[in-house]
Amino acid sequence: MAQTQPIDLTVILEPYLNKWVALSTDQTMVVGSGDTLTQALQEAQRKGAEQPVIMFVPGISGPHALGA
Repeated sequence: MAQTQPIDLTVILEPYLNKWVALSTDQTMVVGSGDTLTQALQEAQRKGAEQPVIMFVPGISGPHALGA
């Protein structure tokens, strides 16, 4: 089984604190954003992203980990 490497999204997500974002499938760029999940998804779809990765960017500065 191949191991995956963590992706540092700090630089690309910093402008989107407290927003929903849609990331490209390879998670290298933001293809949509908004105050709601729907806004982020709609923008991504307008840009042609068929299966974006959706996430909320919390308004926390500094390193942190998201977990279940």
